[in-house]
Amino acid sequence: MAYFPFMIQLDDKQCLIVGGGAVAARKAVQMHEFGACVTVVAPEICEELRTMAGGKSSDKAAMVEKTEGDCLEKLEKIRLLQRNVAESDISGMDVVIMATDDAELNSRYAMLCRNNHILANVVDVKKDCDFYFPAIIKQGEVVVSVSTGGSSPMLASKIKKEIRQNLRTDYGQIAEELGAIREEILMKEPDEQARKQKFAAIVEAKMQEQRIRIGTRGSRLAQVQTDMVIEQLKKNYSDVRFEKVIVTTKGDKQKDAAISSFGGKAVFVEEIEEALLSGTIDLAVHSAKDMPNPCKKGLGIAGVLPRACAQDVLIYRVDTDIRSKDTFTVGTGSLRRRCQIKELYPQAECMELRGNVTTRIQKLRDGLYDAIILAAAGIERLGIGKEPDLVYEYLDVDAMLPAAGQGIIAMEACEGTLPYHMAETISDVETEGCLRAERAVVREMEAGCHEPIGVYATWKDEKKLCVRVMNARSGKVEREMWEREKEDANDLE
Repeated sequence: MAYFPFMIQLDDKQCLIVGGGAVAARKAVQMHEFGACVTVVAPEICEELRTMAGGKSSDKAAMVEKTEGDCLEKLEKIRLLQRNVAESDISGMDVVIMATDDAELNSRYAMLCRNNHILANVVDVKKDCDFYFPAIIKQGEVVVSVSTGGSSPMLASKIKKEIRQNLRTDYGQIAEELGAIREEILMKEPDEQARKQKFAAIVEAKMQEQRIRIGTRGSRLAQVQTDMVIEQLKKNYSDVRFEKVIVTTKGDKQKDAAISSFGGKAVFVEEIEEALLSGTIDLAVHSAKDMPNPCKKGLGIAGVLPRACAQDVLIYRVDTDIRSKDTFTVGTGSLRRRCQIKELYPQAECMELRGNVTTRIQKLRDGLYDAIILAAAGIERLGIGKEPDLVYEYLDVDAMLPAAGQGIIAMEACEGTLPYHMAETISDVETEGCLRAERAVVREMEAGCHEPIGVYATWKDEKKLCVRVMNARSGKVEREMWEREKEDANDLE
């Protein structure tokens, strides 16, 4: 007999998970995401669970502090008890999940829960389950679940994927807006039939609109790049409304410290990826060179715009003759740029430089540096580069190899979703191949996006992919180049 799909409020419900492996971690994430108070008991606890619990194991709930703008809030994480389970652990629990590799223990505790009127789930053992975990699609308060009654979780996952590919991404937002409207109508309209008519008309009007929320940083360059993506999307999807959502990242908040001092990798991306996974946004626009490699689980680069100029530019004031100086200061926070500019100009002394493009140029004008290095793509997209008081010296890529993905605008989305497919339809195939190759090289080298690594791929005669690599992690600049036939380029994953 099929299981009835109750929609249960889990806020403050007590959930016990027995087991400390990967399966237990997945169940803990699901229960915690819907508001349950989760306790995990196991003699061995995996790293993923420790991370979720703030790296602590104790009889007290681990707490962490999270800064969001000027607001400080405490988020209760997951309680970990590193020991064998005891019968007393089920006392006061609303739900118990058995996720150990001891079948006898699992079955015994399932029976113990049943005798105490506690709902139990034994992973992969249908006869001992009072409930199952469905495959879930969540958009805010809108939840779609698929269950095969425990017969085939793989089939449930496949059905979920098919639904997700065709499901609008703004149902959660529509539901939130309708909820506020509904409360207002309930208070103002006493007649039930009139209320139904109003509700039906509003829902129909909302459903006529389709919105795709595009997450981006707040800098002028990020806004310009996002506008470029929206312009291309509108050509294929003229009936869709595209809305920009500004997401403040860790890199935006900490504007003065060196990037490597507070995380380095993904400091301009992490919060945006979290917004994608939570359903706050549907699509994200990034400078590809800032993206983690690989993306977070469940996310992917769905498409890219044609690559702009990938060169770096040395900028200095017209009244500064850098070549005649015994030493001159160069502003850049990039280790990749630092080691290569020293090859070009041995007298260069590199200093840390942070801020958006216009801020960096103003610091140069203010005399804080003799020269600075910026990406040509950003300069050109902002429409600058011809000011009479500055010299813009484009550096040859053979001497200043760019970062992987430099000059490329990437669109990221949850895999299998409609926004992912939309981005695919406008993606530039040649640029996509180059980016795939560059990111594959960086992964192979196990290098972060802020290490002294340069990778640049180009198509040669439309038949071969030429890849140049610069590696200075040893302290010495080393360069190499190799080619791959076009039909073999897709192997670079």
